[in-house]
Amino acid sequence: MKKIAIIIKDKSLIFKYRTNKPVEPNLLNTNVISNNELIFSDDYLNNNAKIVGLFISDLAKEKDIREIVVSNNSIGEIIINVIKKLPTIDKFTIMEDVNLSYKLCEEIIKLKSVKCVNCYGIPQFMIETLDKNNISVESRYEVLFTSNFMADNNLTSFSKIYYKTNIRIGEILVNEDVNDIKTFFAINKYLKVIHFDKYSLENIKTVVNILKDTKKKNILIEIHDDLDSDTDVTELKNLNKELKKKNKINISLIYSKDYLEKNYLQQVIFTTLKFCALIIFTIIIAVFGYVFYNNYQSELKINEIKTELYDIMGDIDKDSDGSAITYDPETNMINSYNKIYEINSDMVGWLTVNGTKVDYPVVRNTDNSYYLKRNIYKESDYNGWVFMDYRNNIDELDDNTIIYAHNRFTSGVMFGSLPNLRKSSWLNNKNNHYLTFNTLYKEGKWKIFSFYGIDVTSDYLVTNFLNDNDKKEFFDMLINRSEYNFNTEVGVDDKIITLSTCLDNNQRFVVHAVLTK
Repeated sequence: MKKIAIIIKDKSLIFKYRTNKPVEPNLLNTNVISNNELIFSDDYLNNNAKIVGLFISDLAKEKDIREIVVSNNSIGEIIINVIKKLPTIDKFTIMEDVNLSYKLCEEIIKLKSVKCVNCYGIPQFMIETLDKNNISVESRYEVLFTSNFMADNNLTSFSKIYYKTNIRIGEILVNEDVNDIKTFFAINKYLKVIHFDKYSLENIKTVVNILKDTKKKNILIEIHDDLDSDTDVTELKNLNKELKKKNKINISLIYSKDYLEKNYLQQVIFTTLKFCALIIFTIIIAVFGYVFYNNYQSELKINEIKTELYDIMGDIDKDSDGSAITYDPETNMINSYNKIYEINSDMVGWLTVNGTKVDYPVVRNTDNSYYLKRNIYKESDYNGWVFMDYRNNIDELDDNTIIYAHNRFTSGVMFGSLPNLRKSSWLNNKNNHYLTFNTLYKEGKWKIFSFYGIDVTSDYLVTNFLNDNDKKEFFDMLINRSEYNFNTEVGVDDKIITLSTCLDNNQRFVVHAVLTK
């Protein structure tokens, strides 16, 4: 039996072990000390959590307690039931210089008022677990991996653990590996295959026992080793027979290519693999054929829509100064946009990028998803359309006007030809360095000052800035990222336009231009 001291300091409630006189298991040995310190035995707290909790709750309200501080994980697990009714606790701190335990992590999540956890170290998957429950983490020491098992399988987040379908077990399992494998099985819901790099009956039995304890079923265990020993093979067969029947777990031996080549069975397998490869190749050809045909149809459809739009706009009368832009005297709208606006009132302007196929009316909706799968006529279309960020103000341009579109690189429609900016033939033509974006009511000529490919990020999708310093730092960042030096100055009084499209699932291609007139 141990004493647990509860100390009130500032707006914190501190729980820690006392190492002086032992406490007898009765209430009379619970001491109230004059310097805001209470002492209970751990047994008393376990058996009377509700009573102590009510007392602590009143005390927390009186002292405006905002933080719970525990000296180690074990005390944290003991006092959870005591503090779970406290409505004002914002922070939970563990002072021990060890990782936050998974058990305590699960218990903290149940404390609805806690918004922050401070601990020495914490695995990333626990961070994500807490984050999904709107609890932030202050870690005094970041731990990337807790074991070789976690590192080898790249289990760096809760979602990766939860959805992982196959894992690999190394040749040697130490205690840290075993503990983390237990944690993995307790969390994971989609595991199908376990790969063992080497045959080790001890390792296999250790993992199998964990599978049994966590009631995992329909698992395939693959052992990547060339077993020649009849004893080893017999042991595996007996174990497989038992597991298959009781736990629906199968064990399979995966021999190396060199080993199989020495056996007749290899010829049968090789023939089967060739047949499968032929099928796969045929499927790939069919898929590519479908993709190219689909893109061809896509290009035809978009070109047809653009032809219709040009026909709708009709001939544009020249002004006396030679300009092709005229304005409606009643609406002040650019004449050629009137009829398109009548078709779709989401239209906010027209974008043209020299040296590319980008020449489209731009639309905007109340979110950034509507035009991902709809065209200018609001019809379902997987090409989507060119659209402005819903946050942008079109009447008075923001510091950064953002326009998106899909990258249909095969057909070149939407922003599919935008990466042409990387070509020397495009760069060498200085006329290409300018683009046009007219709003419904104003002409706009813009000079490109930066383009680049980048991993998915939102740091360039800022529309306005609180002060000139933030704006200058933002513009400098965009210029420094550019793959080509345009030698264009961009100042805090300038407005810019950003064009953003996908390069693949993990990368974006971005173009920035500054308004010149």
